[in-house]
Amino acid sequence: MIERKTDEKTTSTDTLWIEMPRLAILPEEDDAESFLILALLPAMAEGRDIHIEGAVSQKLLSNLCEFRDIWHSWNPVFFKKIEFSNTRLLEHKLPAERTGAVAAFSGGGDSTFTTWRHKTGAAGHRSIDLRCCIMVHGFDIPLRKEETFKRVFVRCQETLKTLDLKLYPLRTNCRTIFTLNWEIWHGPAVGACLQLFKGECSAGLIANTYNSNSLVFPWGSNPITDPMLSTEGFEIIHDGIAFSRLQKFVALREWEAGYNNLRVCFTGIDRDIIQEGNCGKCTKCVRTLLVIQFAGLPIPASFPGPVSAKDIIRMRPSAALAHGWRVTLKEAVKLKQPFSIILAVAWIWFASSLASVFKKALRAAGILEPSFH
Repeated sequence: MIERKTDEKTTSTDTLWIEMPRLAILPEEDDAESFLILALLPAMAEGRDIHIEGAVSQKLLSNLCEFRDIWHSWNPVFFKKIEFSNTRLLEHKLPAERTGAVAAFSGGGDSTFTTWRHKTGAAGHRSIDLRCCIMVHGFDIPLRKEETFKRVFVRCQETLKTLDLKLYPLRTNCRTIFTLNWEIWHGPAVGACLQLFKGECSAGLIANTYNSNSLVFPWGSNPITDPMLSTEGFEIIHDGIAFSRLQKFVALREWEAGYNNLRVCFTGIDRDIIQEGNCGKCTKCVRTLLVIQFAGLPIPASFPGPVSAKDIIRMRPSAALAHGWRVTLKEAVKLKQPFSIILAVAWIWFASSLASVFKKALRAAGILEPSFH
Protein backbone atom coordinates (compact mmCIF):
# COMPACT_ATOMS: atom_id res chain seq x y z
CA MET A 1 0.00 0.00 0.00
CA ILE A 2 1.37 3.40 -1.02
CA GLU A 3 -0.05 6.17 1.18
CA ARG A 4 0.78 9.77 0.36
CA LYS A 5 0.43 12.11 3.32
CA THR A 6 0.40 15.87 3.64
CA ASP A 7 0.39 17.47 7.11
CA GLU A 8 -0.08 13.98 8.61
CA LYS A 9 -3.27 13.48 6.57
CA THR A 10 -3.54 10.76 3.92
CA THR A 11 -4.24 12.39 0.56
CA SER A 12 -4.15 9.27 -1.64
CA THR A 13 -3.80 5.51 -1.36
CA ASP A 14 -2.63 3.13 -4.08
CA THR A 15 -1.86 -0.57 -4.23
CA LEU A 16 1.50 -1.33 -5.81
CA TRP A 17 1.95 -4.97 -6.81
CA ILE A 18 4.35 -7.32 -8.56
CA GLU A 19 3.04 -10.66 -9.75
CA MET A 20 5.74 -13.32 -10.00
CA PRO A 21 6.03 -17.08 -10.63
CA ARG A 22 5.78 -19.49 -7.72
CA LEU A 23 9.41 -20.21 -6.91
CA ALA A 24 10.80 -22.80 -4.52
CA ILE A 25 12.01 -20.02 -2.22
CA LEU A 26 9.99 -16.81 -2.16
CA PRO A 27 11.02 -13.56 -0.42
CA GLU A 28 10.21 -13.24 3.28
CA GLU A 29 6.61 -12.21 3.99
CA ASP A 30 7.60 -8.78 5.36
CA ASP A 31 10.42 -8.15 2.84
CA ALA A 32 9.80 -4.62 1.53
CA GLU A 33 13.08 -4.14 -0.35
CA SER A 34 11.70 -4.36 -3.89
CA PHE A 35 8.97 -1.85 -3.07
CA LEU A 36 11.39 0.63 -1.50
CA ILE A 37 13.59 0.44 -4.60
CA LEU A 38 10.56 1.10 -6.80
CA ALA A 39 9.32 4.03 -4.73
CA LEU A 40 12.54 5.92 -4.02
CA LEU A 41 13.02 7.98 -7.20
CA PRO A 42 9.30 8.81 -7.54
CA ALA A 43 9.29 9.95 -3.90
CA MET A 44 12.35 12.13 -4.55
CA ALA A 45 10.59 13.68 -7.55
CA GLU A 46 7.56 14.42 -5.33
CA GLY A 47 9.74 15.63 -2.46
CA ARG A 48 8.23 13.15 0.03
CA ASP A 49 10.04 11.30 2.82
CA ILE A 50 9.40 7.55 2.96
CA HIS A 51 8.42 5.44 5.96
CA ILE A 52 8.41 1.69 5.31
CA GLU A 53 6.06 -0.49 7.33
CA GLY A 54 8.16 -3.54 6.60
CA ALA A 55 11.65 -5.01 6.73
CA VAL A 56 14.67 -3.73 4.81
CA SER A 57 18.28 -4.87 5.16
CA GLN A 58 20.95 -2.55 6.52
CA LYS A 59 22.98 -2.99 3.35
CA LEU A 60 20.16 -1.74 1.11
CA LEU A 61 19.50 1.23 3.42
CA SER A 62 23.19 2.14 3.22
CA ASN A 63 23.32 1.70 -0.56
CA LEU A 64 20.19 3.76 -1.14
CA CYS A 65 21.60 6.67 0.86
CA GLU A 66 24.39 6.91 -1.71
CA PHE A 67 21.92 6.25 -4.55
CA ARG A 68 19.73 9.12 -3.32
CA ASP A 69 22.67 11.52 -2.93
CA ILE A 70 23.94 10.83 -6.43
CA TRP A 71 20.57 11.38 -8.10
CA HIS A 72 20.08 14.54 -6.04
CA SER A 73 23.49 15.82 -7.15
CA TRP A 74 22.61 15.18 -10.81
CA ASN A 75 19.50 17.35 -10.56
CA PRO A 76 18.73 18.88 -7.15
CA VAL A 77 15.71 20.73 -8.55
CA PHE A 78 13.99 17.62 -9.89
CA PHE A 79 15.16 15.10 -7.25
CA LYS A 80 14.86 16.27 -3.65
CA LYS A 81 17.11 14.85 -0.92
CA ILE A 82 14.46 12.99 1.05
CA GLU A 83 14.79 10.78 4.13
CA PHE A 84 13.59 7.20 4.52
CA SER A 85 13.04 4.99 7.55
CA ASN A 86 11.78 1.46 8.24
CA THR A 87 10.10 -0.33 11.12
CA ARG A 88 12.52 -3.26 11.29
CA LEU A 89 15.68 -4.69 9.75
CA LEU A 90 15.45 -7.62 7.40
CA GLU A 91 17.63 -10.53 8.43
CA HIS A 92 18.00 -12.63 5.31
CA LYS A 93 17.81 -16.36 5.86
CA LEU A 94 19.05 -17.32 2.44
CA PRO A 95 20.20 -20.86 1.66
CA ALA A 96 23.95 -21.23 1.28
CA GLU A 97 23.55 -23.35 -1.86
CA ARG A 98 22.16 -20.45 -3.88
CA THR A 99 24.27 -19.96 -6.99
CA GLY A 100 24.15 -18.23 -10.32
CA ALA A 101 22.24 -15.28 -11.64
CA VAL A 102 18.95 -14.15 -13.12
CA ALA A 103 18.97 -11.69 -16.02
CA ALA A 104 16.42 -9.18 -17.26
CA PHE A 105 15.57 -10.05 -20.88
CA SER A 106 13.61 -8.04 -23.44
CA GLY A 107 14.86 -9.49 -26.72
CA GLY A 108 16.80 -6.29 -27.50
CA GLY A 109 20.46 -6.14 -28.45
CA ASP A 110 21.79 -5.30 -24.98
CA SER A 111 19.95 -7.96 -22.97
CA THR A 112 20.47 -10.57 -25.70
CA PHE A 113 24.22 -9.95 -25.61
CA THR A 114 24.40 -10.14 -21.81
CA THR A 115 22.41 -13.38 -21.79
CA TRP A 116 24.55 -14.97 -24.50
CA ARG A 117 27.95 -14.05 -23.09
CA HIS A 118 27.25 -15.31 -19.58
CA LYS A 119 25.43 -18.47 -20.61
CA THR A 120 28.17 -19.46 -23.04
CA GLY A 121 31.08 -18.39 -20.83
CA ALA A 122 32.18 -15.77 -23.38
CA ALA A 123 32.68 -13.28 -20.54
CA GLY A 124 35.71 -15.27 -19.36
CA HIS A 125 36.53 -14.91 -15.67
CA ARG A 126 33.55 -12.54 -15.35
CA SER A 127 31.09 -15.19 -16.54
CA ILE A 128 28.31 -16.01 -14.10
CA ASP A 129 26.25 -19.18 -14.11
CA LEU A 130 23.07 -17.80 -15.66
CA ARG A 131 20.13 -19.86 -14.40
CA CYS A 132 17.09 -18.03 -15.79
CA CYS A 133 15.73 -14.79 -17.24
CA ILE A 134 12.71 -12.59 -16.56
CA MET A 135 10.46 -10.51 -18.80
CA VAL A 136 8.19 -7.96 -17.11
CA HIS A 137 4.72 -7.11 -18.38
CA GLY A 138 3.97 -3.52 -17.40
CA PHE A 139 7.36 -2.08 -18.36
CA ASP A 140 7.71 -1.41 -22.11
CA ILE A 141 4.45 -3.26 -22.86
CA PRO A 142 1.47 -1.78 -20.94
CA LEU A 143 -0.70 -4.12 -18.84
CA ARG A 144 -3.73 -3.54 -21.05
CA LYS A 145 -1.93 -5.16 -24.00
CA GLU A 146 -2.10 -8.76 -22.87
CA GLU A 147 -2.06 -10.38 -26.32
CA THR A 148 0.95 -8.33 -27.36
CA PHE A 149 2.89 -9.40 -24.29
CA LYS A 150 1.94 -13.06 -24.77
CA ARG A 151 3.17 -13.06 -28.35
CA VAL A 152 6.44 -11.29 -27.50
CA PHE A 153 6.98 -13.55 -24.48
CA VAL A 154 6.49 -16.76 -26.47
CA ARG A 155 8.94 -15.60 -29.11
CA CYS A 156 11.59 -14.70 -26.51
CA GLN A 157 10.88 -17.96 -24.69
CA GLU A 158 11.63 -19.94 -27.84
CA THR A 159 14.82 -17.95 -28.38
CA LEU A 160 16.11 -18.68 -24.86
CA LYS A 161 15.29 -22.38 -25.17
CA THR A 162 18.14 -22.65 -27.66
CA LEU A 163 20.47 -21.79 -24.75
CA ASP A 164 18.57 -24.08 -22.38
CA LEU A 165 17.35 -21.10 -20.36
CA LYS A 166 13.94 -20.66 -18.72
CA LEU A 167 12.11 -17.36 -19.11
CA TYR A 168 9.80 -16.28 -16.27
CA PRO A 169 6.95 -13.79 -16.82
CA LEU A 170 6.39 -11.06 -14.22
CA ARG A 171 3.68 -8.40 -14.07
CA THR A 172 3.56 -5.12 -12.20
CA ASN A 173 1.43 -1.98 -12.09
CA CYS A 174 4.36 0.26 -11.06
CA ARG A 175 4.04 2.49 -14.13
CA THR A 176 0.39 3.22 -13.37
CA ILE A 177 1.15 4.07 -9.72
CA PHE A 178 4.23 6.19 -10.46
CA THR A 179 4.42 8.40 -13.55
CA LEU A 180 8.11 9.27 -13.50
CA ASN A 181 9.79 9.36 -16.93
CA TRP A 182 10.66 5.75 -17.80
CA GLU A 183 14.07 6.67 -19.24
CA ILE A 184 15.12 7.90 -15.82
CA TRP A 185 13.44 5.20 -13.74
CA HIS A 186 13.79 1.89 -15.59
CA GLY A 187 17.01 0.82 -13.82
CA PRO A 188 15.50 0.72 -10.31
CA ALA A 189 12.32 -0.89 -11.68
CA VAL A 190 14.31 -3.73 -13.27
CA GLY A 191 16.49 -4.08 -10.17
CA ALA A 192 13.42 -4.32 -7.93
CA CYS A 193 12.01 -7.22 -9.96
CA LEU A 194 15.35 -9.05 -10.04
CA GLN A 195 15.49 -8.79 -6.23
CA LEU A 196 12.47 -11.08 -5.98
CA PHE A 197 14.72 -13.96 -7.07
CA LYS A 198 17.13 -13.57 -4.14
CA GLY A 199 15.98 -16.91 -2.71
CA GLU A 200 16.98 -18.73 -5.90
CA CYS A 201 20.02 -16.81 -7.19
CA SER A 202 22.84 -14.71 -5.77
CA ALA A 203 22.98 -12.01 -8.48
CA GLY A 204 20.85 -10.13 -11.00
CA LEU A 205 22.11 -8.88 -14.37
CA ILE A 206 21.04 -5.58 -15.94
CA ALA A 207 22.41 -5.08 -19.46
CA ASN A 208 24.01 -1.71 -20.12
CA THR A 209 22.58 0.80 -22.60
CA TYR A 210 25.56 3.09 -23.27
CA ASN A 211 29.11 1.80 -23.37
CA SER A 212 32.06 3.35 -21.54
CA ASN A 213 32.92 5.64 -24.48
CA SER A 214 29.44 7.14 -24.77
CA LEU A 215 28.02 7.29 -21.24
CA VAL A 216 25.30 9.82 -20.54
CA PHE A 217 24.02 11.00 -17.14
CA PRO A 218 21.48 11.01 -15.73
CA TRP A 219 20.10 7.80 -17.25
CA GLY A 220 17.85 5.30 -15.49
CA SER A 221 20.27 2.38 -15.71
CA ASN A 222 23.96 3.16 -15.35
CA PRO A 223 27.18 1.64 -13.92
CA ILE A 224 27.26 4.05 -10.96
CA THR A 225 23.85 3.60 -9.35
CA ASP A 226 22.71 0.14 -10.57
CA PRO A 227 25.10 -1.70 -8.17
CA MET A 228 23.64 0.35 -5.29
CA LEU A 229 20.41 -1.61 -5.70
CA SER A 230 22.21 -4.64 -4.21
CA THR A 231 21.01 -6.13 -0.92
CA GLU A 232 22.37 -8.65 1.59
CA GLY A 233 23.26 -11.75 -0.38
CA PHE A 234 22.01 -10.49 -3.75
CA GLU A 235 24.18 -8.38 -6.05
CA ILE A 236 22.87 -6.24 -8.89
CA ILE A 237 25.40 -6.20 -11.74
CA HIS A 238 25.46 -3.61 -14.53
CA ASP A 239 26.80 -5.71 -17.40
CA GLY A 240 28.54 -5.14 -20.73
CA ILE A 241 29.69 -1.53 -20.38
CA ALA A 242 32.96 -2.14 -22.26
CA PHE A 243 31.13 -3.15 -25.45
CA SER A 244 29.62 -0.89 -28.09
CA ARG A 245 26.37 -1.88 -29.80
CA LEU A 246 28.36 -2.74 -32.91
CA GLN A 247 30.64 -5.11 -30.98
CA LYS A 248 27.60 -6.77 -29.43
CA PHE A 249 25.96 -7.49 -32.77
CA VAL A 250 29.20 -8.92 -34.16
CA ALA A 251 29.45 -11.26 -31.15
CA LEU A 252 25.78 -12.27 -31.38
CA ARG A 253 26.29 -13.73 -34.85
CA GLU A 254 27.47 -16.81 -32.95
CA TRP A 255 23.96 -17.23 -31.52
CA GLU A 256 21.73 -17.56 -34.57
CA ALA A 257 18.40 -17.60 -32.69
CA GLY A 258 19.29 -14.58 -30.57
CA TYR A 259 20.55 -12.58 -33.55
CA ASN A 260 17.64 -13.35 -35.89
CA ASN A 261 14.97 -12.79 -33.22
CA LEU A 262 16.18 -9.39 -32.01
CA ARG A 263 13.25 -7.22 -30.82
CA VAL A 264 13.80 -3.46 -30.70
CA CYS A 265 10.61 -2.01 -32.22
CA PHE A 266 7.75 -0.41 -30.27
CA THR A 267 5.70 0.88 -33.21
CA GLY A 268 3.19 -1.98 -33.06
CA ILE A 269 2.91 -1.68 -29.29
CA ASP A 270 2.30 2.07 -29.45
CA ARG A 271 -0.42 1.62 -32.09
CA ASP A 272 -2.07 -1.42 -30.49
CA ILE A 273 -0.92 -3.58 -33.40
CA ILE A 274 0.22 -7.15 -32.76
CA GLN A 275 3.03 -7.41 -35.29
CA GLU A 276 5.65 -10.02 -36.06
CA GLY A 277 9.20 -8.70 -35.92
CA ASN A 278 10.32 -5.08 -36.24
CA CYS A 279 8.86 -2.40 -38.50
CA GLY A 280 12.27 -1.31 -39.84
CA LYS A 281 11.20 2.35 -40.12
CA CYS A 282 10.93 3.76 -36.57
CA THR A 283 13.86 5.45 -34.80
CA LYS A 284 14.86 2.38 -32.78
CA CYS A 285 14.75 0.14 -35.85
CA VAL A 286 16.69 2.58 -38.03
CA ARG A 287 19.45 3.14 -35.46
CA THR A 288 19.77 -0.60 -34.87
CA LEU A 289 19.91 -1.39 -38.58
CA LEU A 290 22.52 1.31 -39.14
CA VAL A 291 24.86 -0.27 -36.58
CA ILE A 292 24.32 -3.70 -38.15
CA GLN A 293 25.08 -2.30 -41.60
CA PHE A 294 28.15 -0.45 -40.28
CA ALA A 295 29.46 -3.82 -39.08
CA GLY A 296 28.85 -5.42 -42.47
CA LEU A 297 26.51 -8.00 -40.93
CA PRO A 298 23.48 -9.63 -42.57
CA ILE A 299 20.10 -8.15 -41.68
CA PRO A 300 18.46 -10.22 -38.90
CA ALA A 301 15.36 -12.16 -39.94
CA SER A 302 13.20 -10.08 -37.57
CA PHE A 303 13.73 -6.96 -39.74
CA PRO A 304 12.12 -6.37 -43.16
CA GLY A 305 15.33 -5.15 -44.82
CA PRO A 306 18.19 -2.62 -44.78
CA VAL A 307 17.84 1.08 -44.03
CA SER A 308 18.49 3.88 -46.55
CA ALA A 309 19.41 7.55 -46.30
CA LYS A 310 15.76 8.40 -47.06
CA ASP A 311 14.64 6.37 -44.03
CA ILE A 312 17.00 8.42 -41.85
CA ILE A 313 15.89 11.78 -43.27
CA ARG A 314 12.26 10.87 -42.51
CA MET A 315 13.03 10.46 -38.80
CA ARG A 316 11.47 13.04 -36.51
CA PRO A 317 14.14 15.07 -34.65
CA SER A 318 14.13 14.37 -30.91
CA ALA A 319 15.94 16.29 -28.17
CA ALA A 320 16.15 13.09 -26.11
CA LEU A 321 17.95 11.26 -28.95
CA ALA A 322 20.53 13.92 -29.82
CA HIS A 323 23.26 12.07 -27.90
CA GLY A 324 22.41 8.75 -29.52
CA TRP A 325 22.54 10.22 -33.02
CA ARG A 326 25.91 11.82 -32.23
CA VAL A 327 27.29 8.40 -31.30
CA THR A 328 25.87 6.94 -34.53
CA LEU A 329 27.46 9.75 -36.57
CA LYS A 330 30.89 9.14 -35.03
CA GLU A 331 30.64 5.44 -35.88
CA ALA A 332 29.53 6.19 -39.46
CA VAL A 333 32.51 8.48 -40.05
CA LYS A 334 34.98 6.15 -38.33
CA LEU A 335 33.83 3.15 -40.38
CA LYS A 336 33.80 5.15 -43.65
CA GLN A 337 30.16 4.64 -44.53
CA PRO A 338 28.63 5.97 -47.78
CA PHE A 339 28.51 9.77 -47.90
CA SER A 340 24.71 9.76 -48.27
CA ILE A 341 24.35 7.85 -44.98
CA ILE A 342 26.83 10.11 -43.15
CA LEU A 343 25.04 13.22 -44.44
CA ALA A 344 21.62 11.87 -43.42
CA VAL A 345 22.81 10.95 -39.91
CA ALA A 346 24.52 14.34 -39.57
CA TRP A 347 21.24 16.03 -40.48
CA ILE A 348 19.12 14.17 -37.93
CA TRP A 349 21.77 14.70 -35.24
CA PHE A 350 21.90 18.45 -36.03
CA ALA A 351 18.10 18.77 -35.99
CA SER A 352 17.83 16.83 -32.73
CA SER A 353 20.54 18.97 -31.16
CA LEU A 354 18.66 22.13 -32.14
CA ALA A 355 15.52 20.67 -30.54
CA SER A 356 17.52 20.04 -27.36
CA VAL A 357 18.84 23.62 -27.27
CA PHE A 358 15.34 24.98 -27.90
CA LYS A 359 13.88 22.95 -25.03
CA LYS A 360 16.61 24.13 -22.66
CA ALA A 361 15.84 27.75 -23.62
CA LEU A 362 12.13 27.23 -22.93
CA ARG A 363 12.92 25.75 -19.52
CA ALA A 364 15.27 28.62 -18.69
CA ALA A 365 12.47 31.03 -19.59
CA GLY A 366 10.06 29.15 -17.31
CA ILE A 367 7.82 28.10 -20.20
CA LEU A 368 8.52 24.39 -19.71
CA GLU A 369 8.83 22.52 -16.44
CA PRO A 370 12.38 21.76 -15.18
CA SER A 371 13.76 18.46 -16.45
CA PHE A 372 16.31 15.94 -15.28
CA HIS A 373 18.21 16.32 -18.60
